[in-house]
Parts: sequence; C-alpha cells; structure tokens
Amino acid sequence: MPSYTFRCPACGDFTLFFKSMSGSKEQIDCPACQQESMRVYAPPLVSTSSKGLMNRIERGMEPRRMTREQLGPNQTDKKPRIANRPWQVGN
Repeated sequence: MPSYTFRCPACGDFTLFFKSMSGSKEQIDCPACQQESMRVYAPPLVSTSSKGLMNRIERGMEPRRMTREQLGPNQTDKKPRIANRPWQVGN
C-alpha cells in the first residue's frame, strides 16, 4: 500500500494510504478541513553507515586471508603457565 504525505496550509502535514499507485496524487483535499493540500516529497528512509562497515557487510563474514609476514614475528606455541598448586593432582 503506497503512502503519500500532504501539507495542508491550515492543519499541517498528514499521510494518506492508497490501494494503488495509479492516478495523480499531486493535490488532494485535506480530510479535516477540505482545503486543497499539496504533496510533500521527502527522501527515502535509507540509513547511512560508515564506508568501513558497508565494505565489511558486502564482503560477508568470511575470514581474511593473511600471509606469515602479515602475522608478525614467529608465533610459537607456548604452554600455559600453571601456578604451583600442590593441592591439585598432577602438579
């Protein structure tokens, strides 16, 4: 259902919903005071996001491929340090 916003000189803005988009909808009578009202054109409701966010959305959620040089210095597997806890079995 298309909706159109009109501006009445006496009542202000109002919105009407129509069953079809056919026909001219440039001027219409105000439903409250019957004065001739002109159509108000507004930009579509499109949200804007940062370019970085839009690029990430367009790329999808696939992980980035990196080379060894991009990862930085050698990453060695280090064993996590376990605190000396004599009450735990296996220490």
